[in-house]
Amino acid sequence: MTVVVTGVSHHTAGPSVLERFALTAPEADTLLDRLAHSPAQAETVVLATCNRVEVYLESEQPERAVGEVVRALSEVTGVLADDVRTLIYTHRGPDAVGHLFRVVCGLDSMALGESQIRGQARAAYGRAVGRNTAGPVLHDLFQQALRTGKRVESATGVGRAAADLVGVALDAATDHLGALSGSPAVVVGAGALGALSVAALRRAGAEDVVVVNRGREAAHRLAERHAARAAGLGDLPGLLARAGLVVAATGAREPIVTAELVRAARADGSGDTVVFVDLSLPRSVDPAVARQPGVRLVDLAALEPRLKEASAQVPVREAQRIVAEETAAFLSGSHLAKVTPLIVAMRENALTIAQAEVARLLGRAPELADHERGEVEQTARRIAEKIVHRPTVRVREMAAQPGGHAYVAVLHDLFGGAQQPPPESTTGRETP
Repeated sequence: MTVVVTGVSHHTAGPSVLERFALTAPEADTLLDRLAHSPAQAETVVLATCNRVEVYLESEQPERAVGEVVRALSEVTGVLADDVRTLIYTHRGPDAVGHLFRVVCGLDSMALGESQIRGQARAAYGRAVGRNTAGPVLHDLFQQALRTGKRVESATGVGRAAADLVGVALDAATDHLGALSGSPAVVVGAGALGALSVAALRRAGAEDVVVVNRGREAAHRLAERHAARAAGLGDLPGLLARAGLVVAATGAREPIVTAELVRAARADGSGDTVVFVDLSLPRSVDPAVARQPGVRLVDLAALEPRLKEASAQVPVREAQRIVAEETAAFLSGSHLAKVTPLIVAMRENALTIAQAEVARLLGRAPELADHERGEVEQTARRIAEKIVHRPTVRVREMAAQPGGHAYVAVLHDLFGGAQQPPPESTTGRETP
């Protein structure tokens, strides 16, 4: 069995392409369910965020499994399968383990070091557990990845030093508006990014903040926490007419803020500048709004250079060292768990043979005194222990190396008794 990750992220696709792969929670569940019925995949977890959609799986047929991911992604997103193939990346074995650890630690994010991804990975694993698609291999893998994320944050503070997407976006808005305290602000969306946006606006001194959401109850809850106001989508046209800043962070498949809506809201001829900050993928603000007089649009594509500049200041060397250390420890532990039954069998078989031969010898020498019998038994035991010592050391060393399962199989034939040889490591590379 082999652990594999395959997917699309901001590394392989720009925002305009990546938004075609953005999955809502129901769509991520649909993808998970389709893959769960595949005979090529023993375990599956789908991690879908605004920057990536990745499938983690365990399979005896990695090539077939990846092909099924391509087809399923095409069916769920509507992107042609040939286009999916040109964008996806695939990591196997140790590379897949290391990739997940880097992702969970924020070292693979657009905003380097961001900590939100840890909660998203935990939620993705939880959904897989709830749908019975995650088994012992991916359980161990994700639990260790989450522990590694906590260790990296505790030891390095990378998350505290990381570029804040919302903060960077609001800094970009101030380039057009100046201080945010004097601009009426509208936040469209009451999810995680919407909540971060409201909190950041209040910290910046914005006094008139309105939370707009399709579900008014969620808007009211968020607004109450930050002494803001709440409104429904039906109130959006009137709010746009007086807003200086609009932050959109929704999970909608189509733009909520359209060019027609903005044109109608500004029909009174107001020449005041309004800035739209679109943090959504897919976009919540129609790019065409930027062509209207007095309108400025800040979207993820525009923020990318700022995020890269901010990420360059994040101290990641120690975080990368910890990730490498934890990856090696996980792989070593996984391999050792696979060969432990063989090590036990080797020792027990050697001792059983020694005990049987000692019993036969002592049966022919009844005249030996008790202390002499004990000495013979101890000597035979020490010989047996020494015989299996070096094979035990070597099987631990070789099991962690590519192709090491062949060495394990040989030792099983020599010493392993009736037990079946351990399978190739679920985290090791395939060997022809």
